[in-house]
Amino acid sequence: MADRPIVDFDHHSQEFHQNRHAEWAALRKCPVAYNPRFGGFWVVSGYDEVETVSRDAETFSSRYVADSDDGIDYLGITGVPRAKTMPTAGIAEVEGPVHQALRRVINPFLVPHAVARMRPLMERATTWFLDQRIASGRMDLVLDLTNPVPAILTMELVGLPLDSWQHYADLFHAAVAHRRGQPEYDQAMANLPAMLGELAEAAADRRQSPRDDLLTALVELRLDDGRALTDAEVLAALWNLVGGGLDTTTSLTSLSLHHLDQHPELRAELIERPELIKAATEEFLRYFSVNETLTRTVTRDVELGGQQLSRGDHLMLSWLSANRDEAKFDRPDQVVLDRAPNPHLALGVGPHRCIGMHMARAMFQVLVHEVLTRIPDYRVDREATQFYAGNPELNGIVRMPATFTPGPVLGPTERPF
Repeated sequence: MADRPIVDFDHHSQEFHQNRHAEWAALRKCPVAYNPRFGGFWVVSGYDEVETVSRDAETFSSRYVADSDDGIDYLGITGVPRAKTMPTAGIAEVEGPVHQALRRVINPFLVPHAVARMRPLMERATTWFLDQRIASGRMDLVLDLTNPVPAILTMELVGLPLDSWQHYADLFHAAVAHRRGQPEYDQAMANLPAMLGELAEAAADRRQSPRDDLLTALVELRLDDGRALTDAEVLAALWNLVGGGLDTTTSLTSLSLHHLDQHPELRAELIERPELIKAATEEFLRYFSVNETLTRTVTRDVELGGQQLSRGDHLMLSWLSANRDEAKFDRPDQVVLDRAPNPHLALGVGPHRCIGMHMARAMFQVLVHEVLTRIPDYRVDREATQFYAGNPELNGIVRMPATFTPGPVLGPTERPF
């Protein structure tokens, strides 16, 4: 312990959250350091060190196991300390053959050509939700657009009823946007058992009546030893898929639209040069890194960043800090729309790289393109905009009212999805 570089901060505090960019910049001076809070954990803040951890899942495990049989307390990915109410993220928090089998069965639904087949639905949904507000000249860019469109696509992807999008979106957004003790969070947690029950019922339905969808593929999956996933494993995978699809793209798009409102020169450049959208997608991914931190468990004694870590240690790695590392990126605290190269880590690297990355990129580009095309002069009500309440793992916006010049309705009068 005496040889460890010690840092002392509470990443759950509002003070840390409000100053986190400066805090992470200071922490990068010692990119692997030990924080004695919450039982003790290593803090990994440098680009090279975060990348090393991400690529080596055998040494730095994402597993969550409540009672392991090898003497290690596997923390999972969702934070130090892990919230007791947090269900297992059934793709991100497993390793080895089960993880490989899950990715193998899910990948065909999320590879680029599969995402391309879903693009017409993305465009119809975006047009529909814009149409509902465009004649009024007012809308909440989060609640009326960047929240519902990814939710609709997530329901379609998994095989859940499209009409249920708001039910799921409300719970997931409340769970990540608010903190324990706030009414919105407490209500979301109270509704959690019922939602997990609904997902279990949907899985049971597919066992009896298979369809051509991802949910059926999960319940029909057979592992290398021939066994099917247990009900708990299917439910955990569904929780991971639905939660991942509902929140991160919403947050990335919302934060990017907010930034473009603050920086009209960048908005004008994207409008004048729409071909920049692909590079801009990567830059906004880097700049915001909406999944700001994740946790890992060390499975063997290992050296990282000049520090000796021991089997069973926990660590928190910061994508946000790595993607602002001045040793890797020029002008890291600025949005450079045409930044190249841009080797950001916002979607992860290695075996746990974001499985929905192609879907996320496509939805972001459709949403931003449609906003800049149909309501290019939108003005955010900054005083009424509400950001997430200091979540150390995820960043986003709860609500973001805006005004704009009213425009015409382009789509059908009846919902086209």
